[in-house]
Amino acid sequence: MIQGDKIKVTISDLNNEGEGVVRAGDERFVVFVADALPGEEVEARLVTKKKNYGTAKVLRRLSESPGRITPACGIFGRCGGCQLQHISYGAQLRMKRKTVVDALERIGGIEAPNVHECVPSPELWGYRNKASLPVQSLGGESLRAGFYRPRSHDIIPYSDCPVLLPQINRNLNGLLAALREEGFCGAREGRRSLPNELIRHIVVRQAQFGEDSLCAVIGRRPLSKKEEKSLRSAAQKIKGLSGMVYNINDSPGNFIWGGRTIPIYGAELMSERLGRYKFTFEASSFFQVNSSQALSLYEYAAGLALDGAPGKILELYSGVGSLTAFLAAGGAEVTAVESWLPAAKYIAGNAERNGIKKIVPHTAQAEDIAESLSGSRCDVVVVDPPRSGCDEKVIAAMLKAVPERIVYVSCNPATLARDIKRLAEGGYTPLEARPFDMFPQTGHVETAALLVKTGK
Repeated sequence: MIQGDKIKVTISDLNNEGEGVVRAGDERFVVFVADALPGEEVEARLVTKKKNYGTAKVLRRLSESPGRITPACGIFGRCGGCQLQHISYGAQLRMKRKTVVDALERIGGIEAPNVHECVPSPELWGYRNKASLPVQSLGGESLRAGFYRPRSHDIIPYSDCPVLLPQINRNLNGLLAALREEGFCGAREGRRSLPNELIRHIVVRQAQFGEDSLCAVIGRRPLSKKEEKSLRSAAQKIKGLSGMVYNINDSPGNFIWGGRTIPIYGAELMSERLGRYKFTFEASSFFQVNSSQALSLYEYAAGLALDGAPGKILELYSGVGSLTAFLAAGGAEVTAVESWLPAAKYIAGNAERNGIKKIVPHTAQAEDIAESLSGSRCDVVVVDPPRSGCDEKVIAAMLKAVPERIVYVSCNPATLARDIKRLAEGGYTPLEARPFDMFPQTGHVETAALLVKTGK
C-alpha cells in the first residue's frame, strides 16, 4: 500500500477527531478516514502514509451509517473547530464514553472500568462562552481571522459559528468589521511581520448567565498612541461590548497570552454565574467554556470530594476558584493552588463575594507547592489539570499526602488514564468515572474520576 492508492474498506471505529478508523490490507495498516463512520463501506484514496498510520479521503460512500446526519455548519470539515457535527447526538455521547473506557483500559491498565454514561450538555448549539480566533495577514488579505483547518495553521475565515453563544457571534462580526475599517492588519506567521502587521489573536468572552462581554486583542508589540486610539474607536462601535483589553505577546510559539495587558475600553473584568455563585475574572483566565454544563460537573465533583464530610481539601489547578466554591460549601477548609497569576489573584475575592471563608489561596506551580503542602494532613485532594495532565512531582506529592480520596477532573482521557495508573501503583483504587459532554459537536470530553486509598 502506497500513497495515492485507492482502497475499499469498511470502517470499524471512530477516533476523537471524528475520523473513521480501519485496518487495511494484508498488513492490517491503520488508516484514518475523514468523514467516514463505523459500519460504512467507502472507496477512498490514501492521502498520506507514515510509518505507523495513514490518512485517506473518501471518494465514494458505498453504504451509509444510520447515525449520520447533515452538519449544521456550512464549513464543517474544512474548519477544525468541530469534528462530530455529522454524527447524531446520541452517537456522540456513546462515542465519548467509549473514549474514556478505552483510555482507562488501554493506558490505565484497568479491567472493565466503572464508567457511567456520558452526561449530555443542556445545550447542543449556541453553548460556547468563549471564542479564540487566530489572525494573520496573508494572500492579499490584510486581516484574516477564523479557525484553523484540521492539522494545519491555515485559517478558514470566520463566519457565524453555531456552537458559540449568539452574542459572541454578533460581537465578532462587529469587531472584525471595525478592525478592518480602522486599518488594522494581522501578523504573519513564521516570518518577519511588517511594522503595520500587528494582531496575532482575538479572544471574545460572553457570560451565559449575565450580560458581561469582554474582548481581548493580542498583538505582537506595544501599540502606538494612534493605534490605541483606533482600537478604542473599534471597540466603541460594538453594541453590547462591556470592555476591551490589549495583550502584548512578542514571544514565538502558539501560546496566546503575553505577560502585559492594558485596558482599551470599558471594563477589564467580567463575571459569570454558576448556580448560586458568581465569579469575576479577566480575559486570559481559565473558565469552563460551557457554563451550564460546568455547573453540573462542579456539583458532581464536589459531591465526590465532600462525601464523608472531610475537614481539609487540597485543590490543585484551581483557576479563578470556581470549583473551589463548590468544595468549600460543605464546610471543609480548602487550600486552592493556581499558577496563572491573572486567574489566581481572583480566588480570594471570588470566595469573599460568595460569602465563603474557609479558602486558603496560593499562587504557585502545582508541582512546586504540592510537595511542601503534602506534609500537611488533608482528607481529599482535588485536581483539574491542563490537557497534559499532572506533573510527576504532583503525583508523588499526592501519594505522600495520603488523602482518603482523590477526585481527578480531566479534559483529556489519555492523560487521565496515565495518571490514574500512577496513582493506582501508589495504593489508590479507581472506583468510578463519569464523562460530561462539555463540548458538543467536538471530539473532546470532560471526566470526573474518583480514587480511594486502599493500600500502601
